[in-house]
Amino acid sequence: MHSCLTLSNVGRHWYVEREVAGLISALRGYCDSIHSCDINVAGPNGEQQTRCWRIELRVRVFDEIIRIAARAPEGSDPRQALSNALADTYARARIQLSHIAAQHGDCCTHSGAETSTCFEESA
Repeated sequence: MHSCLTLSNVGRHWYVEREVAGLISALRGYCDSIHSCDINVAGPNGEQQTRCWRIELRVRVFDEIIRIAARAPEGSDPRQALSNALADTYARARIQLSHIAAQHGDCCTHSGAETSTCFEESA
């Protein structure tokens, strides 16, 4: 699986690449048929109430493209907020990948072997 990571406004958040690597690993472990995965992560900026992580995921599997966008308030623990947003993004991607797997008998999904708990452990 080819993956491309784009980061913006994450300078002081040293843990971002490690957290995103967990998402990539979980996706790779869930579906062998993913061709490419593009992840954009934008760190919190702006006023305190509107400071949010922004995540965009684009997965290409067979002739299908999955797109997921998520926003998560920075809160008092930015690392936990990012981790939760990535876990939610993974869960949403699994739902869409399961639908594709049902349509394409060739798509190898691993029947729930990777859970959000596994995702958090691998991050």
